[in-house]
Formats: sequence, C-alpha cells, structure tokens
Amino acid sequence: MQRGIYTAATGMLAHQYVQDAIAGNIANASTVGYKQDIPTFKSFQEIAMHRLDGAGARSSRPVGNMVFGVEFDETSLDLTVGSLEHTRNPLDVAIAGPGFFVVQTPRGERYTRNGQFQTVPGAPGPDGKKTAVLADGSGNPVMGQKGPINLGAGGNVLIDQTGRVFVNNQEVDRLRLVDAPARALVKEGGNLLSARQPVAPVNTRVQQGYLEQSNVSAISAMVQMITVQRAYESAQRAISAQDDSLGRLINEVGRG
Repeated sequence: MQRGIYTAATGMLAHQYVQDAIAGNIANASTVGYKQDIPTFKSFQEIAMHRLDGAGARSSRPVGNMVFGVEFDETSLDLTVGSLEHTRNPLDVAIAGPGFFVVQTPRGERYTRNGQFQTVPGAPGPDGKKTAVLADGSGNPVMGQKGPINLGAGGNVLIDQTGRVFVNNQEVDRLRLVDAPARALVKEGGNLLSARQPVAPVNTRVQQGYLEQSNVSAISAMVQMITVQRAYESAQRAISAQDDSLGRLINEVGRG
C-alpha cells in the first residue's frame, strides 16, 4: 500500500517539473530566438516479476518488470527552428538552419540564436577616430572570424547569406557560427547558452533583416499545461484513495 503511495507521489513530482517547464516556455513565447525546455525522466527502481506455482516457488516464466515510479533526469532543449519575421532592420539577423551566434561576455564566450543586434562604441582606430562594434542586446560583442566584429566608423551594413559582413561595400569580417548537440547546451539566462563540450563551426544560412521567433506555441503549451494539471490531480486522488484504504485497514486490524 505504501509503495503505491510513493509511486503516485513520484508521478506528482514529475508533473510538477513539467508544469514548471511549460510555465517558463509560455513566459518566453515572445522572446526572440528562445528554445523551449523539455524535461525528461527515468524510471526509479525496477524489479523483475516471475510467476509463482502452487507451492509458492518461483517458476521460470517471467511476468514482466514492475516500476516504482519516475524521477527527473534532465532538461533538454528543443532546437527546432522558429518562424522568421521580416523586420527590415539591417542589424537584425536570423539563422535559417542549425547553429548559434557567438558573443563575448565577461564570463567568456556564449551562444545565442537571438540576432537582434546593435552597435556599441569600440576602441578608437589608428587615426583616433571613433569605431563601432556589432553587439547583442546586452552590449556583448558579436564574434566574427577575426574576433569582435569591428564596423569601423560605421555606415551601410550588409550581411550576406554566408555571414560575411560588409560596411560600405567593404568586407570587414564574417559571422562566427557554431553548433553543438542539445544535450551539451546549458541555459544561463539572458537568452544565452554555454556548452559542456567544445563547439564546432557550422556552415549555415543567415538572413539579414529577419528575426527568428521563439519555437514555443503558446496554444500548444496551454493545452499541455491543462493535461499535466489533470494528470497531477489524478495522482493526487490516487494517493488519497490509498491513504484512506490504509487507514481503514489499520483501524479494522486494530479492532480485531
């Protein structure tokens, strides 16, 4: 009886993890380049069941495995590409395939699908004139093949589909695009990711004047939230039913 209560309780905890992940996804449904979280689980203990003969001895015929619940394993990322929105802003760039932009943060290089870039002041040039550097929305420099992408004194910025960056028709650098398996990526907040293993360069197409939207479907997430809530309540009712049965059993045995 207690085993059933514990099994149902693990189900409630699992549904709580899923509910938290869905809530986070819904909160970021309008975040540029956001990738939704998918919690995964694994069985918690498992034993092999065998048929018993009339004398109580175990026969050689297996019945199957009995699982005593589930436990949280890890949260993985859904790297499905979101829809591309045409913004006509020359500093907006979307990745139309796999891969990530690389930005330089105070904690080191980080990765993002958010191509909503801006320009920030860079170090003065050799002639002492002001320069501009391509950066993300938080001011972190966007990395190119030569390092932070320096736009010089600024001007008309063009980024072609291969990631080459031109200023006033002069090529200055090329976007550094990398990729890594979903299991190797860790969210750090601010729509940035770190990697638990080395990233690899990737050849992928980019589109200037576009932004990749979140791959979260708010409607689907709301349906999932309702389904998870009902499953949570079912596990809760199972615990209550087993607890009531256990209480009656104890009281009846006590009276006997």
